[in-house]
Amino acid sequence: MSLAAPKNLEIYDPQEYAKSGKTRSGCIQQIMKAHGGLMSWEGVKNVLEIGCGIGDVTEPCFLPLLPRDFERYVCSDGSIRVLDAAKTRFRGLEHIEFLQLDIENPIDKNLVSKFDRILSTFCLMYVKNQRQSYENIFNALIPGGDCWIVVLTTAVAFETLFRLAETSKWKNKLRNIHDVLVFAYRNVPEPEKMLENLLKSIGFIDISVKLIDFQPTYKTDEDFRANVESFPNFFELSVKDLSELLDDQVDVGKDLNVIKDFHVPGKPVFQPLFQSLVIYAKKP
Repeated sequence: MSLAAPKNLEIYDPQEYAKSGKTRSGCIQQIMKAHGGLMSWEGVKNVLEIGCGIGDVTEPCFLPLLPRDFERYVCSDGSIRVLDAAKTRFRGLEHIEFLQLDIENPIDKNLVSKFDRILSTFCLMYVKNQRQSYENIFNALIPGGDCWIVVLTTAVAFETLFRLAETSKWKNKLRNIHDVLVFAYRNVPEPEKMLENLLKSIGFIDISVKLIDFQPTYKTDEDFRANVESFPNFFELSVKDLSELLDDQVDVGKDLNVIKDFHVPGKPVFQPLFQSLVIYAKKP
């Protein structure tokens, strides 16, 4: 579950990114419990995970579900730094492979029709070329193979950045925000229908796209700060600017009334706090 959009992918610090690992894996475990029922793991042999990051979702959420006789699980990401961290995490495990992959570019011929399942969590919302990405997934699946994908449509921690990007203080320094934080379905009235139509046009069948809300709890301003602090330095800001940005994000969080210790009775709480699309689809 890596954040795969900025082209300078080496901004991702594996140690910093690991701080939010329990939150991400806990979220995916809950989503799988509620919305993973369309997947059967019986007979699954070859799996590709897109945006594996450091493997902190892979390990607790996916590997335990693999049949004992699976053949290979390919962890892919655009960042060599996080792939190296994943290699360290899974050192000694058999049948685990690693691949640097930019899902926005046409895939190599040696990946075509190789996988009976493709997984991706919290990655594809950073990808600008949505059609190419899902065409790649379709092409990499064997006939009858399926995919299970989770993408954010929005989350309050990111909304703080979008709002600050409209201020005079941050407008210039965050000017490329929509290139970095693509979030293709953020302002779409019915994002599930838009994505379902895209998948149909590519050739997928048995499509299920569900829009779900997840409700994280931010009791204190420090809880909220810890959440936004786990993000990479998306805009490659100076240490001073990054510190100020974090302070301002926390202030916006208070203004959005999402931090319990600063809750203002009668004032609307920003919604949705954390909204995702959960996608399942098959290749004929």
